[in-house]
Amino acid sequence: PPPRARPCAPHRLICAQDDMFLQLTMPLTTFDIVSVPYDKAGDGQEALDMCKDTKYAFVLMDNEMPNVSGKEAVKALRDRGFKGMIVGITGHAEGSDERNDFEAVGLDACVEKDSTGSEKVVELLKQAMATYA
Repeated sequence: PPPRARPCAPHRLICAQDDMFLQLTMPLTTFDIVSVPYDKAGDGQEALDMCKDTKYAFVLMDNEMPNVSGKEAVKALRDRGFKGMIVGITGHAEGSDERNDFEAVGLDACVEKDSTGSEKVVELLKQAMATYA
């Protein structure tokens, strides 16, 4: 589906991910490839707090995180009126209850925590950036 984003800060992204390895590798395999400036959040609560202070066009949100889950954070962002693109990151298989519940709260897309997921994120970012060019 076409992205819903109406960026206030064109092409700025926040990545909410508690896995330190993915916090280090995700930028190299996605954001740096498309030259998107990004900020990191270690959990859903930190992402929500950061979204109060900064206008983001894109959110990459892990599902299972401490304090506030990705599912809770996405729901809160949408309830606040966030119109940007939100892409979920999960280790749950497509069709699983956990993934379906995560997707249902307002994700624009959901990808796996693997190289295929990273490629999909790059593709989604390029599409969205072209929309706002």
